[in-house]
Amino acid sequence: MKRMRALLGKHIKDFCEGSSSFLHSVEEVDLKPFQHESINTPVEEFVEPDDMVDGPQEVDSFNEEDDETDALSLSPESIILPLPSNIISVKHRAGMESLTSVERELRKGQANDALEGLRIGLANKSLLLLRDVNQSTSTKQSTRAWSSVRNAQSQILLHARSYQRAWVALNSVGTGEDLIFYQKLEEKHLVVVKDITMAKRFGQGSETLAWFWRVGPSKDAITGEWMEECECTELFSLSHFKLI
Repeated sequence: MKRMRALLGKHIKDFCEGSSSFLHSVEEVDLKPFQHESINTPVEEFVEPDDMVDGPQEVDSFNEEDDETDALSLSPESIILPLPSNIISVKHRAGMESLTSVERELRKGQANDALEGLRIGLANKSLLLLRDVNQSTSTKQSTRAWSSVRNAQSQILLHARSYQRAWVALNSVGTGEDLIFYQKLEEKHLVVVKDITMAKRFGQGSETLAWFWRVGPSKDAITGEWMEECECTELFSLSHFKLI
């Protein structure tokens, strides 16, 4: 963890130095105060997540014995980057139209990627609960199944927090149309897909999915693969029960 934070600090320092050629004389007073908004899964569906690491990480060349002057005085997580979305100074914002447009498109891409990952993560968690957890026949299988669920939960939270950062930025650099399309993400939205876990439940027809299931790929495009596998799993379970 210490090494990763040191690497992050180095990247932030390099970014701040490079940005000075585009954003001249931007000082700390020109940036909005640091704000941290946490989001989590609703209590009734929460499982203790694994470390939120998305696959193997690339190892950057970094010498821990580098001069201490390269280190940041503040923790890297609390550094406010000099991006158009973080600049509150009217003087600086006046001539940043082109940079604002670039960040707007990048943030929309970040939001789209995060929403896609969020949909897939929720559908995957739903299937794991139905297929692996509910059908575990031994302690070993149950332990492995819950480990997979925790990993899926980690990915859900990772994508949810990435979307949050993009949404907050779009509130500064986005248009009115952007804010209609990209809505606020709330904890109540981070629930499993009941069309997968409880396909034949009472009152199913009156329920609706969260708003992000209706943007981008269609609901069927996202959940179709999992629903097909769920149907096969259900048929297998019924035939196995009859044989017994």
